[in-house]
Amino acid sequence: MKKMKKVIIDITFDLLYKQGYCATNIRNILEIANITKGSIYYHFKSKHDLVLSSMKYYLEQILSHHWLEPLEQSDKPIETLINQIKQYQNMFSDSESFLELKHGCPLSNFILDMSDKDELFFEYLKDVYMRWKESIETALLKAQELKQTNTEFNANEQAIFIISSLEGSIGSAKAFNDKKVLEGGLSILEVHIRQL
Repeated sequence: MKKMKKVIIDITFDLLYKQGYCATNIRNILEIANITKGSIYYHFKSKHDLVLSSMKYYLEQILSHHWLEPLEQSDKPIETLINQIKQYQNMFSDSESFLELKHGCPLSNFILDMSDKDELFFEYLKDVYMRWKESIETALLKAQELKQTNTEFNANEQAIFIISSLEGSIGSAKAFNDKKVLEGGLSILEVHIRQL
């Protein structure tokens, strides 16, 4: 990817994540990047194209590197799932990470903020959510097959519950702006997963 295109994507994602779709405008991006409007339209057809490209660039990285690949490659799916949840939690405390507790989870933010504004946004965000859910469901099924679980359960329902608990804990921690809320919610989720 060309350097200027990456700069524009980075700035756009940061603005979307921190202030939402409606408050993110081309003028802000131009000022922060110190570029002309032509520079943006050289790389992107429209604000819509830029926003979708920015979401895809970051969400695909998070989805692939943090969830899909580790779960797919694991021979201990339950432990890997718990580990990935803990790593995601730690990203909210890591100064090197783009995630900030006061801004919450970008996927959840985008779903709440943008999925009703455009059909392509909705379809893409739904697809990300579905692939995330399917990766956890597949990991849980694998754990059942390997006899690494304690009970019989519906893997699809549990995958949805796990994502909902994770996203809900992040949302509650965002509301209180308190890491302890996130830690408490995810420690209860870990107990639940270990009891499966």
